[in-house]
Amino acid sequence: MSDFIYSTKIIDKRCMRKALLSIYEEKLSLITYLKGTWGSLGITKNIYNGYDPYETAQYIVVVIGGPLLTFKENEFIQDENSNAGTKAIFERWTAGEMKWDEDLNGPFSVLIIDKEMLEVICVTDIMSFIPIYEHYNYDDYTISSHVDMLSIVENKSSHFDEVSLADFILNGTVTYPYTMFKDIYQIQPASRRIYSHSKKKVKVESYWRPYETNEYSNIKKTANFLRESLNTYISLITSQTTNIAQFLSGGEDSRTISGLLKNIERERDAYIYLDNMNREGKIGRKIAKRYNANFKLTTREEMHYLNVMEKCIDLVGSGAEYHHAHTYGFHEKLKKYDAVFGGLFSDALLKGARIKKTKLTKKFIFLPNRKEKVNLINNNLNSSSFSKDIMDNLKARRIRHLKFIKEYRKESAEEWFELWPSSMNRNIPNLHANRRLFKSYEPFLSNEIVKVSAGTPQRWKLNRKLFHKTSKPYLTSSKWILHGDGWYPYFSFRLNSFISFFTWAYRQTGKRLGLIRGNQGSWARWKHLINNPQWDQQVNDYFSDLTLTNEKFKDDLKKFASREKYSVLQYIAFTQVLYQLQKRYKNEEKS
Repeated sequence: MSDFIYSTKIIDKRCMRKALLSIYEEKLSLITYLKGTWGSLGITKNIYNGYDPYETAQYIVVVIGGPLLTFKENEFIQDENSNAGTKAIFERWTAGEMKWDEDLNGPFSVLIIDKEMLEVICVTDIMSFIPIYEHYNYDDYTISSHVDMLSIVENKSSHFDEVSLADFILNGTVTYPYTMFKDIYQIQPASRRIYSHSKKKVKVESYWRPYETNEYSNIKKTANFLRESLNTYISLITSQTTNIAQFLSGGEDSRTISGLLKNIERERDAYIYLDNMNREGKIGRKIAKRYNANFKLTTREEMHYLNVMEKCIDLVGSGAEYHHAHTYGFHEKLKKYDAVFGGLFSDALLKGARIKKTKLTKKFIFLPNRKEKVNLINNNLNSSSFSKDIMDNLKARRIRHLKFIKEYRKESAEEWFELWPSSMNRNIPNLHANRRLFKSYEPFLSNEIVKVSAGTPQRWKLNRKLFHKTSKPYLTSSKWILHGDGWYPYFSFRLNSFISFFTWAYRQTGKRLGLIRGNQGSWARWKHLINNPQWDQQVNDYFSDLTLTNEKFKDDLKKFASREKYSVLQYIAFTQVLYQLQKRYKNEEKS
């Protein structure tokens, strides 16, 4: 539960507290409120140990997230109610030695308030894994780590940007730097943003950019470097912790994490979330046994994702797909651990998941990946529901963002269009939820992994070439355990293409003959879920409470409700937008 709101103006304590509490289901008792000539600040308790606020006569320092410090031991990880990590960052900064892309590893944001000089420095991590948002109004700046918190304190909760709403429904994200709200924008990743209260101006300094350098010429050496980086990252944590857990699946990412953790001389629990004990669960149980972990199965109710929808939407924020918060509802079990490891973003950074591929490649997993030679970012972006003006504006925004990425990446701009900042990747809300609920650590989000991803050619990522060379030593223990998708991660794609074909053909035949039934995978059966009468009733309830100042846009939403031409994910995003619209306007009417 780690968030902040800072403003150059004085925001009333009650208003600040209301905003800070607005995203959480449970009431928070530990909220810090400070004010002075430098402005006002509200902070919720950071769940990562060692990162409580640090204050001197001149400075206030706030750290969001739980970055690993590479310039010293991280012994404070187990120290509750400590600001040792915050103090260490501050001292390195004041000594002029801080290298933000090297010294802090993993998701973070740092806020340094100079009370005497009336200056505020806000630093974002290299991918904005923790996004920061800004609102400027009449020479005053307000920034926050949660877009809805910012909309509340600035009375913007019902000032929705209709182009962004359409963007989210159609694409699952909001194109950077826009947000769901008018006049609220996401600030740049990998930057130091300096707000001068007295001079009424902002200075932006970049400390890293994802240049397409292709500086890694040898794939074998690069894989060795990645293994060293992953081992170093995990060792920094496990050397200071005693009680750890990990997430499990039938895939290869969690097996890689399992292999990295296998030789640690302590027990660890491995959690998997399913509709029921199915093929994925049976594979996961075998993997846990091979890697010396305690298998922990938690099953979901049929309507779980509908039941937790509103709470998850509030937690991850407007413009983020809520259903990636897979741990919500089960997170209480995870709070007891010093560290919970996941495998988020390995596909995006090392396997080329965001590289646009040919239609056949996407349809049949046993075919080798082939990059789409012609990839226009707006090629398939069409909608008969939203007005031409909205669609034209949306396409123009996406083209501007693509041009921004092309400043750094010529050949892979379309890939990094969905990566930089990370808010452009629809899977990142998984991190936004987890980091607020328990001590979540994602080794594939480490700075060195990001830099390697930025500097390696796309051909290494396709068909998991680089990932396979990196992870193969960790996959030995599960060499003959099938992947949930029907192939063996220990072996290369070339061999697996044959295995994959026969498994795919067998499963397709089994489904048609009724021999294979039910949900055999990790995720919910979304098509089944949104066609449930309970989901329809929820949508109807939202519409009945919906009062928009723009009746034309309300008509657009009603057109969309027909669901005739839209994907499952688009309809889920549409439902999410309805909830946010009716909630914001309802709250405004009450106030």
